[in-house]
Amino acid sequence: MFFGKKFSGYHSGRLSGLDILVLSMIKNNNGISGYEIIQKVNKKFKDLWKASAGTIYPLLSRLAEKNLVEIEELMRHNRQIKSYNITEAGKTALKKVLENNLEPSINCLGDYIRTIIKASVPSEKFIDKVMHCFPFPEIPFDEQLNASDFSKENIERLKRIIWHLNHGKETLEKKLKGMNGKIEKYSKILEKIETERYKNAKPIEIVDNDEDFENF
Repeated sequence: MFFGKKFSGYHSGRLSGLDILVLSMIKNNNGISGYEIIQKVNKKFKDLWKASAGTIYPLLSRLAEKNLVEIEELMRHNRQIKSYNITEAGKTALKKVLENNLEPSINCLGDYIRTIIKASVPSEKFIDKVMHCFPFPEIPFDEQLNASDFSKENIERLKRIIWHLNHGKETLEKKLKGMNGKIEKYSKILEKIETERYKNAKPIEIVDNDEDFENF
């Protein structure tokens, strides 16, 4: 599954899909607690996968050991808790892994879905859930733009951004095309059902007087 897939990141080492997801959550919610991270992960994945304290807390400790996050102990609601903040090294690692591994991430997700399909016949609803919960944070493209940087690296970065945007656009267009096809298909089925139902409906005899009503 995507969670176990390792992606080349910063000098701190390779990051798993779950590392990337949690690191992204901390970046977007500095000061978040481990319990809140577990709740967010479970809300995102619902019945597809359930995060546990035994999975998340060791992961947070590993991220802290790699200096990707900082742990702060504080009092909240009369309880001592640990909150997590992303470090500059963590931001750099997250940015690098997302820039370098978008295509491998998508390929890994595709392998996971194909594995599910081979193992069973998943419902369309299940596949939609998998697609929507894919743990790939949106890259803040605008923050990377620098019109004054004429370096080869910046040119390549802009080319990658354009490629990713075009790829995303094509994916959305295919999804919309598929949805339009389903709408047309189901509309025809609905029309056929309603027509047949009307044709096969039995007429109800109208009663004109009380005597007829008693013998009805």
